Amino acid sequence: MPTKPTDGALGYLDEQLDALKRHVPAALVGFDETGIHQARVATRRLKAGLDLLEPLVDKDDLRPLAKAGKMLRRRLGSLRDLDAILEQLRSYAVPERLKPGIAWTIERLEAARVSARQDDKRDGKRLEKQLAPFEAWWGLRHQLEQHAAAIDSILTEALHSRFHEFALDADRLAGLTQPGATQPELTQSGADDPPLDVHQLRISGKALRYTLEIAGAHGIKIPKSVFKSFKAMQESLGNWHDLVVLAEQTMQRSIESQLGHHDPAAAALVLDLAKLFLKDSAAALRQFTIRWRKSGGKIRRVLEDRVPLSRSVADEIGIPEPSTESQTGRDLPSIPTTPLEVVIVSDDPPVSSS
Repeated sequence: MPTKPTDGALGYLDEQLDALKRHVPAALVGFDETGIHQARVATRRLKAGLDLLEPLVDKDDLRPLAKAGKMLRRRLGSLRDLDAILEQLRSYAVPERLKPGIAWTIERLEAARVSARQDDKRDGKRLEKQLAPFEAWWGLRHQLEQHAAAIDSILTEALHSRFHEFALDADRLAGLTQPGATQPELTQSGADDPPLDVHQLRISGKALRYTLEIAGAHGIKIPKSVFKSFKAMQESLGNWHDLVVLAEQTMQRSIESQLGHHDPAAAALVLDLAKLFLKDSAAALRQFTIRWRKSGGKIRRVLEDRVPLSRSVADEIGIPEPSTESQTGRDLPSIPTTPLEVVIVSDDPPVSSS
């Protein structure tokens, strides 16, 4: 049987609050790398869930929690980024001649991390004050319980709309003519077409991944293969992003140190190192397009066939349905509605990962 809504999506958000309480002390007092990472992931998942369910709660009640989450994500983000970059640099396989460039960059980034941690200790609030606003969740949870039947509608519509948004850019990147095409029919971009924002594609992928997680926790049955395929694609985009950041951070440290003025030979090594990272990032992006061409269409068909769109959220919460004659933002297709239905297609539990 599907998980009850009050135990599903809301239970998922309960877990994120519990994770914050567990990991934030280790993250912000001891600067534990695992604690920083887990706390940051919890804030992102919490935000994803609140963004999805925002139409069902009073925005004034949501604002303090949303603000606290934003501040904590920024604080944890600056710490986690340096941890992640240093971890990647230490394990990166490079030609022997570039190893001095790796060592030079690591030394500068370690100094930056020490400085960031000192600044965080100086400017950070007491943990009680940092976590107190998150107690507002329990009032929001009560509001959401009053509209529990609408959560199915929100999740199913979000799955379709967010997949469509992701597929538009993924198809452009992969050179496909339509979302989910099974063969790589190459397209010719027009002169007036805006350049593809790969970073935005990655962000859209994160939003879709969290939506898949929440839907799975809510009892909307999605085959394990969908989670596995999409996770692999998102990992390729994540690898691309990490390598781009490595290239940018390497060059930034060189520029800040005026390395070219003081040691031209070392500056040339650092530049070659950044070029290597960018070359490898392009390979990661190609890996994404291969995976998308192979699995994008399958994921689309699963969502269409096994996660039917439910009746409108407006009907669920008893308000008039707004006009759909005009839309703003991305060019999303009109979404037909069908009677509310939960389809069980597999006994496999959803795959959840950070």
